[in-house]
Amino acid sequence: MKQASSRAQKRFRIWLIAGVCAALSACGAQPPEPIDEPIASVEDVERLEQVVDTSLPLVQQAYSIESEKVCDKHGGNWKKVGRQQAHACVLPANDAGNACNDSSECEVACVTENNKMEAGQKASGVCLETTDLFGCRAYVSNGVVEHTLCVD
Repeated sequence: MKQASSRAQKRFRIWLIAGVCAALSACGAQPPEPIDEPIASVEDVERLEQVVDTSLPLVQQAYSIESEKVCDKHGGNWKKVGRQQAHACVLPANDAGNACNDSSECEVACVTENNKMEAGQKASGVCLETTDLFGCRAYVSNGVVEHTLCVD
């Protein structure tokens, strides 16, 4: 009796496999084709990861970096920023602390040295130190202080 049950189970399995194969081929499914190309090496993958478009403005470069390793390679600091404490690459600005009258004169932005200046006042500013734009800052445009902007 056990042999009959065992044979029935085998026939059922064969029938099930045949049915699944028929259903897949009816749907147009094809078996995977062998890959002729070599699989990428770890070095190839790392090289692709590390491409940063340096023609972009510094802030866009920083936000395009998605890993600590690439951030470190570009001289940045991988840290949690903003209210959500999301990891981001913070790059240093080459012109940090330089005098400016407008953000177009800086790699990142032109801000007042302190946020106590009134909006509309004539003033010169300094170029921001890094691409970290979180916090409260009074930006300078065309030699005039703008309203303080807070970014969470």
